[in-house]
Formats: sequence, C-alpha cells, structure tokens
Amino acid sequence: MRYEKNQIVRFNKNSSFGLGFSLLELLFIIALISILLTLTFPVCRDLILKLRLFILTERICATLYYARSEAIRRQNVITLCKSNNANSCSGSWNDGWIVILNKSSTFKKGKLLQTYPSLGLIGFLEWHGFHSSDYLQIYPDGSYGQNGSFIVCTQAFSKKMVWLVKISQTGRIRVDKKIT
Repeated sequence: MRYEKNQIVRFNKNSSFGLGFSLLELLFIIALISILLTLTFPVCRDLILKLRLFILTERICATLYYARSEAIRRQNVITLCKSNNANSCSGSWNDGWIVILNKSSTFKKGKLLQTYPSLGLIGFLEWHGFHSSDYLQIYPDGSYGQNGSFIVCTQAFSKKMVWLVKISQTGRIRVDKKIT
C-alpha cells in the first residue's frame, strides 16, 4: 500500500491489529483495578464514617443553635428533649428529639416548636448533662441550664468513631473528635 501526504490511513478489517485487547491485556487491567480498589477501600471507609459523623454532629449543632435563637427571640425557656413520639419527652435520643417552648422552668407543658426524626441505623446519640440526661433547657439570655455533652457515634465495617458535642453553661458549643 502506498501512502500519499494527505491520505487517511485505514486498517484492514481482516487484520487483528487495532481491533481490541488481547486476553492477557484484559487480565492485567482487571488485576490492576482490583489492586487499586483494595488499596482505596480503607480510605473510603474512613471517609464514609467521617461524613456520617459530620452530618449527625451538624444536625445536633443546628438544633442547639435553633433552640438558643428561639429562647432569645421569644424571651422564654426552650427545652430540648428526647422523644419517641414527637409529642412528649420520652424514649431515647436515638428515637428523635423535640424542641419545646416553655412558659416556665418546668417542661411538662409547652408548645412544640420543632421535631427531629429518628437516627435509624446510621448512628447513636446520647446526652449526658450535669443535672439531667433527659433534657436540656435554654434560658432567655441564651445560656444553657447545665453543662454537658452529646455523644455522637457511628459505626461502619467494624470501625467506630465518636465525636462529643460539648456544651458549656454560658452557651459555648465545642466539638471534640475521637476515634476508637
């Protein structure tokens, strides 16, 4: 075959040159991809854990900021408590939680402001406060009724990560990151 300067080179359909990959090349590519995936799996696992934990922690912080702003805006006591039915303070923190407007320092009767759904299987949440582990009150000046911390935990692929959302009585919120 003779080639001219401006001629397009076409391959013969009957030749095996340029038609695809050989079996050896395909096996090599599959082996290379499997090695790369096994090397990146631990990184992806940690990324999934950190992302889940970040989302749960931000959900708690957003709830605390919302409750504090409502207490200041309404000049009333706001209560944040665990709720399994989205109406009353009962159940566990994993079942969900509610924000209630109180007319007094007792939280038995109040106006429901916000409800938050259950965490499901993606995480674990628990509140440990100085006075009570069932509720947290925010006063009209923006201060919290007690010091304490929310324990936010998630688990994937037999690895656990725990972050603490620490709350001071003056209203400072701090996130401590721990890996177990």
